[in-house]
Amino acid sequence: MKSLHIYMLVFGLFMQSVASSQIQSVSLQASGLTCSMCSRAIYKSLKKLPSVAKVQEDIAHSSYHIQFKDAQKVSLADLKKAVLDAGFSVAWMEVKANFNNVEVANDSALQLDDFTFFFVDIQKQKLNGERKLLILDKDYLLEKDRKKYAGTYESKTAATDGDRIFHVTLPQS
Repeated sequence: MKSLHIYMLVFGLFMQSVASSQIQSVSLQASGLTCSMCSRAIYKSLKKLPSVAKVQEDIAHSSYHIQFKDAQKVSLADLKKAVLDAGFSVAWMEVKANFNNVEVANDSALQLDDFTFFFVDIQKQKLNGERKLLILDKDYLLEKDRKKYAGTYESKTAATDGDRIFHVTLPQS
């Protein structure tokens, strides 16, 4: 009976979040680049993805802002793979989403499009407007930066499902 109550609570949270949030874009920074040719290789690799409508590159910061085609399924794993296939790694990845009065707290889950985001190292708050979610999982954030969150979510990673469940925090603006 207790598990049924927990399921209903989580389902209710997911239903509220699905109706009032959606992914707008993704920004990422690649590491290991040494020249503009490297940057161009990542740009081309990202543009090949069927869900990608537009890629804006910032060569000076090795970063990319990705916008998606309407009605196309977004895959964060595919974005990461595109960077890896170009011969580089992801230094960080942020998801930008539009929120409408969505309450989040440390260790809470949020359903956003086809993803579940578990919040780490945040205070309870309501999200409104465009907000960024920094992905903390391996291969989405450099190891040296992941160490800042060491122990805060590592034990929960066994429940992850590759491209569906991510640990995130709200980056400082």
